[in-house]
Amino acid sequence: MKEENFFDVEQKENALSRINIVNFVDVALTLVIILLMISPIVEQGMEVKLPVSSVSKMAIEKSIVITIGKQGKIFLANQEMDIQRLQDFVRTKILQDPDTSVVIKGDRAITYQELVNVLDVLKRADVKKIGLATEAKVAK
Repeated sequence: MKEENFFDVEQKENALSRINIVNFVDVALTLVIILLMISPIVEQGMEVKLPVSSVSKMAIEKSIVITIGKQGKIFLANQEMDIQRLQDFVRTKILQDPDTSVVIKGDRAITYQELVNVLDVLKRADVKKIGLATEAKVAK
Protein backbone atom coordinates (compact mmCIF):
# COMPACT_ATOMS: atom_id res chain seq x y z
CA MET A 1 0.00 0.00 0.00
CA LYS A 2 1.33 3.37 -0.98
CA GLU A 3 1.32 6.19 1.50
CA GLU A 4 0.06 9.49 0.23
CA ASN A 5 2.12 12.44 1.09
CA PHE A 6 0.39 15.53 2.49
CA PHE A 7 1.67 17.58 -0.44
CA ASP A 8 0.26 15.12 -2.99
CA VAL A 9 -3.24 15.47 -1.49
CA GLU A 10 -2.93 19.26 -1.51
CA GLN A 11 -1.86 19.28 -5.15
CA LYS A 12 -4.86 17.13 -6.14
CA GLU A 13 -7.23 19.48 -4.30
CA ASN A 14 -5.69 22.54 -5.97
CA ALA A 15 -6.04 20.94 -9.39
CA LEU A 16 -9.72 20.28 -8.78
CA SER A 17 -10.47 23.62 -7.17
CA ARG A 18 -9.19 25.69 -10.08
CA ILE A 19 -11.92 26.74 -12.47
CA ASN A 20 -11.08 27.36 -16.07
CA ILE A 21 -12.91 30.62 -16.82
CA VAL A 22 -11.84 30.85 -20.46
CA ASN A 23 -14.95 28.99 -21.62
CA PHE A 24 -17.15 31.15 -19.40
CA VAL A 25 -15.61 34.34 -20.82
CA ASP A 26 -16.13 33.06 -24.39
CA VAL A 27 -19.81 32.39 -23.76
CA ALA A 28 -20.29 35.73 -21.97
CA LEU A 29 -18.65 37.72 -24.78
CA THR A 30 -20.68 35.84 -27.39
CA LEU A 31 -23.89 36.77 -25.57
CA VAL A 32 -22.80 40.41 -25.33
CA ILE A 33 -22.07 40.52 -29.06
CA ILE A 34 -25.46 38.98 -29.87
CA LEU A 35 -27.25 41.51 -27.64
CA LEU A 36 -25.38 44.40 -29.24
CA MET A 37 -26.37 43.18 -32.69
CA ILE A 38 -30.03 42.68 -31.78
CA SER A 39 -30.61 45.85 -29.72
CA PRO A 40 -30.82 48.29 -32.67
CA ILE A 41 -33.32 45.99 -34.36
CA VAL A 42 -35.76 46.01 -31.46
CA GLU A 43 -37.91 49.12 -31.69
CA GLN A 44 -38.23 50.82 -28.37
CA GLY A 45 -41.41 52.28 -27.00
CA MET A 46 -44.97 51.37 -26.31
CA GLU A 47 -46.74 48.91 -28.56
CA VAL A 48 -49.35 50.78 -30.56
CA LYS A 49 -51.10 49.95 -33.80
CA LEU A 50 -50.32 52.90 -36.04
CA PRO A 51 -52.63 54.05 -38.80
CA VAL A 52 -51.62 53.03 -42.31
CA SER A 53 -50.45 55.53 -44.92
CA SER A 54 -49.11 55.21 -48.45
CA VAL A 55 -46.46 57.82 -47.62
CA SER A 56 -44.79 56.80 -44.37
CA LYS A 57 -41.25 58.15 -44.06
CA MET A 58 -39.88 60.57 -41.48
CA ALA A 59 -36.57 60.97 -39.71
CA ILE A 60 -36.94 60.45 -35.97
CA GLU A 61 -33.29 60.89 -34.92
CA LYS A 62 -33.61 64.33 -33.34
CA SER A 63 -37.27 64.12 -32.43
CA ILE A 64 -39.29 63.89 -29.27
CA VAL A 65 -41.52 60.84 -29.66
CA ILE A 66 -44.86 61.02 -27.86
CA THR A 67 -46.92 57.83 -27.74
CA ILE A 68 -50.67 57.80 -27.15
CA GLY A 69 -51.86 54.34 -26.10
CA LYS A 70 -55.23 52.67 -26.70
CA GLN A 71 -56.78 54.11 -23.54
CA GLY A 72 -55.55 57.61 -24.36
CA LYS A 73 -52.64 57.48 -21.91
CA ILE A 74 -49.67 59.59 -22.94
CA PHE A 75 -46.15 58.16 -22.80
CA LEU A 76 -42.80 59.81 -23.31
CA ALA A 77 -39.76 57.52 -23.30
CA ASN A 78 -41.90 54.68 -21.90
CA GLN A 79 -42.99 56.81 -18.93
CA GLU A 80 -46.62 57.73 -18.51
CA MET A 81 -47.21 61.43 -17.97
CA ASP A 82 -50.08 63.84 -17.75
CA ILE A 83 -50.74 66.75 -20.12
CA GLN A 84 -49.14 69.40 -17.88
CA ARG A 85 -45.89 67.46 -17.40
CA LEU A 86 -45.79 66.80 -21.14
CA GLN A 87 -46.16 70.51 -21.89
CA ASP A 88 -43.42 71.44 -19.39
CA PHE A 89 -41.04 68.83 -20.80
CA VAL A 90 -41.63 69.78 -24.44
CA ARG A 91 -41.37 73.51 -23.71
CA THR A 92 -38.01 72.96 -21.99
CA LYS A 93 -36.70 70.94 -24.96
CA ILE A 94 -37.92 73.56 -27.46
CA LEU A 95 -36.23 76.35 -25.49
CA GLN A 96 -32.97 74.38 -25.61
CA ASP A 97 -33.27 73.64 -29.35
CA PRO A 98 -36.05 75.38 -31.34
CA ASP A 99 -35.47 73.03 -34.31
CA THR A 100 -36.53 69.98 -32.32
CA SER A 101 -39.39 68.14 -33.97
CA VAL A 102 -42.10 66.12 -32.25
CA VAL A 103 -43.47 62.84 -33.59
CA ILE A 104 -46.80 61.57 -32.29
CA LYS A 105 -47.31 57.81 -32.36
CA GLY A 106 -51.02 57.46 -31.73
CA ASP A 107 -52.75 54.09 -31.63
CA ARG A 108 -55.41 53.83 -34.32
CA ALA A 109 -57.98 53.18 -31.57
CA ILE A 110 -57.61 56.61 -29.93
CA THR A 111 -60.24 59.29 -30.40
CA TYR A 112 -59.69 62.38 -32.46
CA GLN A 113 -60.13 64.47 -29.29
CA GLU A 114 -57.22 62.70 -27.57
CA LEU A 115 -54.99 63.56 -30.52
CA VAL A 116 -56.20 67.18 -30.54
CA ASN A 117 -55.44 67.48 -26.80
CA VAL A 118 -51.80 66.55 -27.45
CA LEU A 119 -51.62 68.86 -30.47
CA ASP A 120 -52.92 71.74 -28.30
CA VAL A 121 -50.17 71.07 -25.76
CA LEU A 122 -47.54 71.13 -28.51
CA LYS A 123 -48.94 74.39 -29.89
CA ARG A 124 -48.79 76.00 -26.42
CA ALA A 125 -45.19 74.78 -26.11
CA ASP A 126 -44.32 76.58 -29.39
CA VAL A 127 -43.43 73.42 -31.32
CA LYS A 128 -42.96 74.26 -35.00
CA LYS A 129 -42.33 70.77 -36.42
CA ILE A 130 -44.94 68.11 -35.68
CA GLY A 131 -45.22 64.73 -37.39
CA LEU A 132 -47.68 61.87 -37.11
CA ALA A 133 -46.20 58.37 -37.24
CA THR A 134 -47.90 55.84 -39.49
CA GLU A 135 -47.16 52.38 -40.80
CA ALA A 136 -46.31 51.96 -44.45
CA LYS A 137 -49.13 50.58 -46.56
CA VAL A 138 -48.30 47.10 -47.83
CA ALA A 139 -48.53 46.87 -51.61
CA LYS A 140 -50.71 43.98 -52.82
